[in-house]
Amino acid sequence: MPTHTLRTSRLLKSLRIVALFGHAAWLVALRFPRWQQQQRLDAVQRWARQVLAVLQIEVLSTQAAPAGFAGLVVCNHLSWLDILVLQSLMPGCFVAKKEVRRWPVVGYLAQACATIFVDRSSPRSARAMVEHTAAAIAQGYAVVVFPEGTSSDGSSVGSFHANIFESAIRAGSAVQLLTLRYRDRTTGELARSAHFIDDMTLLASLKSVMRTSTIQACVHMGDCIAAQGHSRKSLAQLSHTKIQAQLA
Repeated sequence: MPTHTLRTSRLLKSLRIVALFGHAAWLVALRFPRWQQQQRLDAVQRWARQVLAVLQIEVLSTQAAPAGFAGLVVCNHLSWLDILVLQSLMPGCFVAKKEVRRWPVVGYLAQACATIFVDRSSPRSARAMVEHTAAAIAQGYAVVVFPEGTSSDGSSVGSFHANIFESAIRAGSAVQLLTLRYRDRTTGELARSAHFIDDMTLLASLKSVMRTSTIQACVHMGDCIAAQGHSRKSLAQLSHTKIQAQLA
C-alpha cells in the first residue's frame, strides 16, 4: 500500500478513535446517571466492540461467555487492549492500579465504569480493594482482575498476588479463568505490536497498535472454579496453574 494511503488510513483511524472516546464521555456524563446497571454494561460492551473494530482487532473466543456471570474473572495480562477485549465479551468492572485514574480521558471513563483502583504499595488500599471487589460481586458484577499485577510478553504467566482471591471467598462466588494471547492473523505468530510492556508509554503502544491491521485477540474460556473450600493462596495457585497450562 502506498505511503500516502497508509498515512490517510491511520489518520482516519485516529479520528474515529477520538470520536468514539468523545461519545463515551458523553454517554458517561449524560446517560449513565439515568441508566440501570445492565444498560450501562450493554453500552460499555457495544463501545468496546466499536473501538476494536476501528483498530481492526478481531476477537476470537473458544466459547461464549457465561450469561449474567457475577464473580471474579481472572486473566493473564498483556496489554491495555485486554480491557477492551474482555469488555467486548464479558462486560463488567475491573481492578486497576491507581495510576490509571490519572490517564487522560481513560481515567475518567474508568471511574464511571465502576473501576476499583488499588495502590499496591499500601496494605490499607489492598484491603479496601478486597472489600470493594466482594461488594461489586454481590451487586451482580463480573469483576475482572489481572493478578500478575503487571503485563508481560505472553511467553509465561507471572506469579499471582493471592489477596484479590479473598474477595471471591468472601462473596461466595465462582472464579472464571480466561487465557488471552494476541496473534497475527496472517502469520500465526505472536502479535508483539499488541503488547504493552517494560517502559513503553501508552501513546507509543497506541501508535504501534494503530500501525497494525492484522491483530487477533484469542481468548480461551477456561474452567469456572468454586471458591468454597479454598484459601486465597490455594485458589491463586490453582488459577495460575490452569492459566499457565493453557498458555503453554
